[in-house]
This record gives sequence, C-alpha cells and structure tokens, in this order.
Amino acid sequence: MNRTYFKATIREISQSMGKFISIVLIILLGSLLYVGIRSVGPDLNQSANHYFKQQKLSDVKVSATIGLTNRDLTSIKQTKQVKTAMPFHMTTLQKSRSQIVSVYGYQKQASLDQLKLVSGKLPRRANEMVLDHKAKENGYQIGDTYRLPKNDNLRRHTFKVVGFVNSPQYISSTDRGTTNLGNGTVNYFAYVPNQVFKQKVYAGIAVAFKNPNQYAAGTDKYNNYVDSQKNKLKKQLSKRPQERQKQLQNTAQAKLNRQKAQVVQQEKQLDKVPNGYQTAKTKAAKQKLTAAKTKIKQAETQIKAIDKPSYFYNERSANPGYQDYFDESHSIAAIAIIFPGFFLFIAILITFTTVSRMVEKNRREIGLMRALGYTKHEIAMKYIIYTLLAGILGAGLGSVLGMLTLPQFIFSLLTNNNLTQFVGVMPWSYLIEAMIAGLIATLGSALSVLMINLREVPTNLMRERAPKAGKRILLERITPLWKRLSFNQKVSYRNLFRYKGRMLMTIVGIAGCTGLILTGFGIQNSVDDLVPAQYDDVQHFQAIVTVDKANRKVHTDQISAQKEVLIKSVTARPTHGTANDTVTMVVPKTKTHFKQFVSLNSLKNGQSIELANDGVILSEKLATDMNAKKGGYVSLQVNGKRVRAKVSGVIKNYAGHWIYTTPTYYRKLTHKTYRATSRLIKTRQIKKTQRDELSRQLLKQTGVLNVSFPRYAASALSTGGLGSVVLIMIVMSGALALVVLYNLTNINISERMRELATIKVLGFYDREVTAYVARENVIFTIVGIVVGWGIGIFLHRFIMIKAQTGSILFPMTIHYPGYLWSALITGLFSLIIGILTHYRLKRIEMLDALAASE
Repeated sequence: MNRTYFKATIREISQSMGKFISIVLIILLGSLLYVGIRSVGPDLNQSANHYFKQQKLSDVKVSATIGLTNRDLTSIKQTKQVKTAMPFHMTTLQKSRSQIVSVYGYQKQASLDQLKLVSGKLPRRANEMVLDHKAKENGYQIGDTYRLPKNDNLRRHTFKVVGFVNSPQYISSTDRGTTNLGNGTVNYFAYVPNQVFKQKVYAGIAVAFKNPNQYAAGTDKYNNYVDSQKNKLKKQLSKRPQERQKQLQNTAQAKLNRQKAQVVQQEKQLDKVPNGYQTAKTKAAKQKLTAAKTKIKQAETQIKAIDKPSYFYNERSANPGYQDYFDESHSIAAIAIIFPGFFLFIAILITFTTVSRMVEKNRREIGLMRALGYTKHEIAMKYIIYTLLAGILGAGLGSVLGMLTLPQFIFSLLTNNNLTQFVGVMPWSYLIEAMIAGLIATLGSALSVLMINLREVPTNLMRERAPKAGKRILLERITPLWKRLSFNQKVSYRNLFRYKGRMLMTIVGIAGCTGLILTGFGIQNSVDDLVPAQYDDVQHFQAIVTVDKANRKVHTDQISAQKEVLIKSVTARPTHGTANDTVTMVVPKTKTHFKQFVSLNSLKNGQSIELANDGVILSEKLATDMNAKKGGYVSLQVNGKRVRAKVSGVIKNYAGHWIYTTPTYYRKLTHKTYRATSRLIKTRQIKKTQRDELSRQLLKQTGVLNVSFPRYAASALSTGGLGSVVLIMIVMSGALALVVLYNLTNINISERMRELATIKVLGFYDREVTAYVARENVIFTIVGIVVGWGIGIFLHRFIMIKAQTGSILFPMTIHYPGYLWSALITGLFSLIIGILTHYRLKRIEMLDALAASE
C-alpha cells in the first residue's frame, strides 16, 4: 500500500511537473533572497573582524598635542586592562603640490597594526621603504628611488621602494585621512625603518585591550567594551597632562636659569669697571645685558603661560574608512530586516494558495480512497510526501544557494575597501527560519486543507462542489456604461467579482512583486540622491579654505562668493549608541548672506531659521541621535571642555553632523576669542580640472593653509554596496513576479477547465478564449501594479529609515522611472504568461474536459 501511494505521489509530480517546479521555485527564490541578503551584514562584519584580528589592529590610539614620552608608555602598560601598547613615529609631509604622504616608522617585530604585504618585500635596511598600494596611482614601482622633502624629523630623505602594502589602519581603498597641508587630503602612506626617525617624542601609542576578541568589530558589544576600557585608561593617565606641563616648565626654567647665571656673571664683570674707564665696547655690552634681562623676563612669562597638553584617545572609528564600512554593512543589514521577509511572505502566500487548491482539486480522489477503505493517515501521506519534497527542495536548495552566493557576490562588488578575504558565518538561524517558512507554505497548507476535507463523508467528497452562484455586480447598476460593454467584457467583469478569493490572491501576488521592484528602485534613488540633496539643497558652497589670520582674504577669478566662518570639530555623546559623534560646528562671522551658503530650513514647515544669539541649530540626524528638540539642551565637548548648549532649532540635513551658531553664543559657550579662520567658497566651475587649478591658485596665496572640497572628498559617502543589493533585489523580485504570475494563471486555468471547454464548444475561437481569460489578468495586473506602488512606497520609507546609520539620513525619494519600470516589468511578465496561456488554451481537449463528473 505504501509502495502504491509512493507511486501515486511520483505520478502526481510527473503529471503536474510545471506546478511542482513552480512551487519549488517560489520557495527557492524566497529562501534564497531571505537567507542570502540577511547573511550579508554578519558576513561583512566577520570578514572585517577576521582581517583586524589577523593584522592585530589596535583598539585605541593615544596621542597628545606635544607628543608622548616613555613615561606615558610606562603608565599605559601599567594599566590592568591593557594587553599590548606599542609606540610609533609618524609625520605628514608635502612631497609635491599634488602629493601629501603620511610617513610611519616601520617596526619589524610590530605587535600591533601589522602591515599586509601586497607585493615585493618589507624594509630590511635603513635606505629601504614600502609604500601604500594606492601610491601606484602616482606611477611608483618597486625599485624606484623615492625622495622625501627635507625636514627635522628624519635622518635621511632618499629611499628605495622595495614593496607595496596595506595597513589595517586604512580599511578604505581610497581615503587616507585629512591634514592641514596642501589641499587637506592625504594621498597615501609610507613606512620607513623606525631608526630613520630622530623625534625625541612619540607621535602616538597604539593600545590593544585584554580579551576584546570575544566581541566582533563593529558591534555594539565591542564598542561598549572599548568605550569602558578607554575611560579607565583616561583615568589612569588623568594626571599626565599636568605632569607634562610641569616637566616642560621645569625644562624651560632650567635652561633659563643657566641663561640667568650667565647674565649675572656678565653683570658682575661689568660692575667691576669704573665709570671713568668705560669704553664704547663696555657700554654696548651693558646694552646687550639689558636686552638679555628683558628677554629673560619675557621667557619667564612664556614659561608660566605654558598650557597643559591635550591628550586624545582615538578609537577605530577614527581610522579612515572604518566607520564607512560598518555603516554600509549596517545599512545592508537594515534592508535585510524587511525586504527579504516580505519577499518570503509573498512566496509563502502564493505557495499556500497553490498547494491548498491542488488538494481541493483532488477531493474526488480523496473521497474514492476513503470509500475503498484507505485510512486518513494513508491518504494524507501522498500529499505530505509531495509537499515535504517541494518544501525541503525549495527551502533547502534556496537557503544553501543564498548563503553561498549572495554574500560573497556582494562582498566582491565592494571595491572601496582593502579587504580581500571573504569570511562567512554559518547563518543557522536564517536557515532554520527559511526551512520552517517553506514547510509552513507547503506541508502546512496541505495539512490544513486535508484536515477539513477528511472530516467529510466519502459521498460528499466524491461529489463536485456546486458552482458559485453569479450575482449582479455594481457595474451593472451603472446602466449607460454597462450597455456599452460587449458580451465578453460583461462575462469577464462578472467573473472577477464572482471569485473574490481568487481575485484577491492574484492582486496581492502581483502587488507584492511590483512593490518589491519599486522598493528596489526607490532605494537606489535615495542612495543616488544623498550627495545632491546635501550639497544642492542644504549646503551650497563648493570649497572650504583655511587661512592663518581671521582677516585674511582669498581671491581668484573662479570664486563667485565667500563667507568668513569659524569651523571647529566638536564631540557629541548620543543618548543611544556607544561611540561619540564627531560634529562640525560652523560659526559665520555675520548672518548677512549666509543663506547663500547654507539653507537652514526647519523640519516642520520648511521655513528658514535665523541664527540666534541664545542657542545652536542642530542637523536632523544629530538631533535624533541626541534626542534633542527645540528649546532643550545638548551636551557638547568643545576645545576639550564639556559645555551645555541650548537648541534653538533643528534643520533638514542628509550627510554629516552639523551645528550652526553665532559668534556671540560661541564666546558664551567656550569663553574663547572668536577667530574666523575659514572661508566657505562658492565657485562658478566645479569640474575636477577646475578644482585642481583653484586649489593650486589658492595655496600659492600668502596665509592659505588648506583647501578642501567636501562634496568630492576621497571619503565621500560610501554606499556602493547598497547598489549591488538593490540590483539583486530587483532581479529576484522580477523572477518572483514571473513565477507568481505563471502559477496563479496556471491555477486559474486548471480550475476553470470545464468553463473554458464549454465556451470553445459554443464556437469561440482560440484568440477569443485567450482574450476571455487574459482580460481578467490584465485587470488584475493593472490593479496589482497600482496597489503595488502603495506597498513599494511604504516599504521604501520603512527600509530607508532603518538604513540610516552614523551621520547618514537618506532622502525619501522615488523617481518616476521607478514607477514606470516596476509597471513595465510586471506588465512584460504578464504578457509573457499571456502568450504561454494562449498556447495552453489551444491544447484543451474539449471532450475530456466536459466529460461527466458523476
């Protein structure tokens, strides 16, 4: 009996191979996207974490305004939570107008921040060096002679290039940080032997804490751990600034005391000379002595004015490209929360409908088996095997394919980072969830329908269900319109409302797929519009110029307008999250014409907000992170001191954290003198060649220290990975739409075989029969597309809100081509299914279909 039923199951599959394959495909597509996309975020994090462990990336770098000493190193090593501390030398030099290089000291036995060799070898001799692999863009090759500009930090300035490397300190393949030299952007880094440096102090000390490896890089657990350990380290070094101040003062005082002793000795010698015997030489010596005494008094004043040095503790998030990488990973993970879930929901819904209707169609067979004495369990086994096979094949194959392909494919498309080795994580939870969902859609739907049918007596099961009675529809009551419809059109519209369940399921299936496609296009639009929205709608300046004096003017033919401002980097602690936010504070000298450079538009009504002398204006994402509202207060760290600022407004902003205020309120907050040492520049031309020329012209001018172009900076917003995810989602959504339409049309035809055979017997041509069915599908498709647009708008907004990480706030935009393409793709697939349907309808055997069912 079991063998008989197994054969019956195999025969059921072979006779309805198209239906079986469509069920497997729907579950496969849903599982593939669900597991694949949801695995991307964890896999990207794991790949970075593996790389950082392998290269021993430090957790924190300690630095100070006047460098660090061995005493600092000893204090750090004595801290209980510190595992490793490694001092390093570093200096940034301007090799040429177009090349700025950060030069590090290479240590062969480096315990932290180990280099990864790309080609060549590491330095072994004092005249050898390695370059950043990015330096190849400047034409450097192994064996070249490399000359650094002469400076007081290095013993030699000519080296031989012996290799190219990557450093875990630079996860980005393009961004190498900023500097106050040249155009403000570091082009690449270099490593020379440590003994080449003749600096008496260290540029910094790299620190690794004990047992952080239990937490993966980029996670909240890791950030919390490092933050707590960093605070302990700060406490350990809290007395060092004062000690260094005293040390500097004592050193300067000792030197000055020697000079004092010399002056006193000279004064005694001159006092021995009687007034009557003083020569011109003696008088000149007395004048010099008087000048020396004046200098000593000035030096004493300067020694007393020596400030305490500031100590800085930079976490990994300060490394160029580090935060961008994890922000992108988090954005992808945020998209994976809803999009694949909704995708899988549509797949389950359609599969549930397909399987339940398949079982319902076999009511007569089930009744016959019951009448022949087969048990309910034996009857159910056929459908259990059928659906189990479809569910396991679809969910299992889809999950494995998704896990093995999508994360690695997306990782390979992320060209803006130095990670070369993909390290995946086994996504057990996602695999189990996909398998459960697949079995609910197949096995669950079969069992639910079987439970209902097996309760009925065999005689009822063997009878055909009575056809659903026709009813007058609303359209019939509109007499002028109804009279103008043809007979075929009237039949089609009546059928639409006669089978409401079928209509609803078809519309939901089409709408879901259209919505997914539109969401994909919308995500791409939001990503693409991020930079234009920030620099066209909010910030209208093209460049920022830093000068040495507050009253310094800059002039070139390309500059159309400039605004004197103070730009300062401040720190804000968000109310949720772990790492401090780095915020750019902009303080214009005057309010006049500031709107030409920055639009301060309110979130609520879009109206312009005026800068006030009693508070600061926050950008939207910063206000959200700090849970700040107009009239409230925020805690900021300015010039190393914690201040409490009143919020006078919140403005629309898309990229970066910004604070705007007036000189009056800035002085009130900081008790510092206001000096407008930056210029916001508007130019007539912004092409790359013109930007380079403008930068060269400005840097030639006296007092110009730095020129930067924020919109075109190397560390431009990194969202390239989202593009690949969006492409995958659009393709997968289109494939799902094709399978869903095929499946629903297939069900529609199989359920109406007798009806369609009847109208063929009545003399309808093949094209008329196809039009009879296709007319309903066209209406379903149109309604589904319109409903799908609404679903897409909702999904897009939900996903983009979830994808907001760091200082990024995506604009909620979907351009009209997205609506057009989503409709065209769905309509094209509907047309393809219509053509396939036409050929199937031509093959309907009228006698078999109309054979008596009794």
